[in-house]
Amino acid sequence: MMKKTLLLLMAILVATGGAWAGERVDVTKAASASPSVEIENLAGSVRVTGWDRKEIKVTGLLGDDIDGLDFSGSGDSFDIEVEIPSSYGRRHRDIDADLEIWLPAGSSVSVETVSASIRVSEVNGQLELETVSGEVTVDGSPTSADVETASGNIEVSGSQTRIFAESVSGTIELSGVAERVEAATVSGSIEVGASNIESGHFEAVSGSVHFTGALSPGARLSAESHSGNVVLNLPADTSASFQIETFSGNINNGFGGGEAERTSRYAPGKRLDFTLGSGDAQVRIETFSGSVTLKRL
Repeated sequence: MMKKTLLLLMAILVATGGAWAGERVDVTKAASASPSVEIENLAGSVRVTGWDRKEIKVTGLLGDDIDGLDFSGSGDSFDIEVEIPSSYGRRHRDIDADLEIWLPAGSSVSVETVSASIRVSEVNGQLELETVSGEVTVDGSPTSADVETASGNIEVSGSQTRIFAESVSGTIELSGVAERVEAATVSGSIEVGASNIESGHFEAVSGSVHFTGALSPGARLSAESHSGNVVLNLPADTSASFQIETFSGNINNGFGGGEAERTSRYAPGKRLDFTLGSGDAQVRIETFSGSVTLKRL
């Protein structure tokens, strides 16, 4: 009788996608080719990888103080949540969960964590990734990627159509990006490498902004900073009009085309307007005390 009861409990556990705390998990469910998947994990890590199967596979290890793993849904919609005690406090110390998730490459994925790191690769759908202090890494060609952290660093590489990245004190590194890109930080730095960007907007308070890449015809590129420096590295054959203004920072123009002029007899502000080629793209930069540097690639 006991053996039958144990087998029944195991069957229920597999069917519902649940897991005991402190145990390894290994659960697979059938899915559509492009499901929507929401993932929540307080601490530990989340690694998501796209594959060519119509399945979602979840493996990993749960901490001893975790209540379990809720893996629910079917077809086009799934939820994967690490469940912690409702009365979570100091006596619950082992609430880390390390999850590795394989899902259809066309999936749209949402991940929320507090201190868990997030890594997503080879996913072609939309990404929404949010953490407080965890690191976020994206590699591949998602349709769009919205990434937000407080103190964690953000690194996105590959070919993306649209990227929005925001961090308070973490660094933001974006490489291989195209079309629309937005990035904002308070004290962290922003590093962007683009092929042929169509629209880019970058904001920093005390952090620096470094952009390297080419501008598509008709592109719009803007950067704003308070005390951080802004550096643009552009091809020699760039065709764009430039509007650059600082309150007390310097303007260094590696392309020539005139010197920066004082905006007031009584204030240290400077402004530089000039055009390269036929001025197909538009570039606007504003800083308070940070310097602006244009470099020729």
